[in-house]
Amino acid sequence: SFFWRLLQVLLILLWFGAATSKFQGHHPQWEGPERGIGENIVSHSCIHDQIIEQRRRPGRKVYSVTPQFYFHSSTSNNVLHKGRSLLEISEVLEHPKEAKQPIRIYLNYDAVGLSPDRDCRKVGDIVKLGEPPVSSSPGTRSCNPHGDPPIYGDCWYNCTLNDLSGQDKRHRLHKALGQTADWFKRTLAVESVKGNLRLSGYSACGQDGGVQLPRQYVEEGVADADLVLLVTTRPTTGNTLAWAVACERDQWGRAIAGHVNVAPRHLTAEAETLLSATLIHEVMHVLGFDPHAFTHFRDERKRRRSKVTEHIIDERLGRMVTRVVLPRVVMHSRHHYGAFSENFTGLELEDGGGRGTSGSHWEKRLLMNEIMTGSVDTKSVVSKMTLALLEDSGWYQANYSMADHLDWGHNQGTDFLTSPCNLWKGAYHCNTTNLSGCTYNREAEGYCPIVSYNRDLPQWTRYFPQA
Repeated sequence: SFFWRLLQVLLILLWFGAATSKFQGHHPQWEGPERGIGENIVSHSCIHDQIIEQRRRPGRKVYSVTPQFYFHSSTSNNVLHKGRSLLEISEVLEHPKEAKQPIRIYLNYDAVGLSPDRDCRKVGDIVKLGEPPVSSSPGTRSCNPHGDPPIYGDCWYNCTLNDLSGQDKRHRLHKALGQTADWFKRTLAVESVKGNLRLSGYSACGQDGGVQLPRQYVEEGVADADLVLLVTTRPTTGNTLAWAVACERDQWGRAIAGHVNVAPRHLTAEAETLLSATLIHEVMHVLGFDPHAFTHFRDERKRRRSKVTEHIIDERLGRMVTRVVLPRVVMHSRHHYGAFSENFTGLELEDGGGRGTSGSHWEKRLLMNEIMTGSVDTKSVVSKMTLALLEDSGWYQANYSMADHLDWGHNQGTDFLTSPCNLWKGAYHCNTTNLSGCTYNREAEGYCPIVSYNRDLPQWTRYFPQA
């Protein structure tokens, strides 16, 4: 992403080891000492935007709409109050306790290992990853993340032993996703569906061929559920552990069905901690951290929001930026960064990232190890800004006690958000190669990684006179 390019010409004191997060019991699946990740995978690279682009191709259906029956009317119980002008909240909803209940996520594993052209069943199988060109035959466009150029998707994948999902890996899959569903049950509440959750099943749900909904789900619905996640274990390339997309929405735009894919080669004891964080990240995309979902966000009266993001030329940064301008996001951002100036209007989304992170993640430069940046590791934390975005959708009530403390940028003021990072102050700035010292949060020893970058850089990323 943009931030990682900057690290090669810039000056951020990085952390080692356990530098950034303390989970305080909110994330039992992330507890315990950090262990090495198999195949040297220490972080998950999300490809959500790449998937979104694929779903925009002609003839592809992004999602279906299936109206639901709900217990409560849309506006009868809403109590509105005037907000504080400085925090830019004109209306704050007080949620009646009976209106929203903990979200019930139903996990369906029927499709695990069932697709003959997409699931690895034995070593040497050649399966589809994405949608290889119609004219190609198996093996003619092979997936190769290390090639020049790298081929990550729309290719033929050669299955190895690590890509097979045996009983041990399926047990790990059930455990990890069960913990994920439980975490969201404690974190988000929704308007409960009256009766069974109704699904259409008009087309396959999801990505890479998707998953066909069981006929029973279409004819009878799904009891005790607000969201159905259809699970697969198809291979991925590079350091992408999993991916997820929504495929059906209700009449208000909330996701009611989605497809989650977890790569079998990452269902290991070594990757358990990283996978847990990854699944929280990916299910966030299903729930609403997604450009398509933004267009369906609702206000407190269930009217479609007129403005979720703004796209502007930022003169100080010298480029076009996209910022989330939702009221709760702005409020919690102000409190986190200490950004009470009128110059702060919204929290920036990632603008780079290449393979799948641009547009549906927070800007890494500003949120570093927040879980909804484009890369996830075992130190990732869930901030109040991410929970605020989901609550601002109008679909959820967030339990902010489930948020973690984000050290990065805390109380750094408006300039931290609106200035190029070569103008940052204090422990966030260094200018001597290999200088070591305390990291920004004083929890580890860091160093100053200034190195030469020998490729072309956009003008707005050139911070040194010799660049």
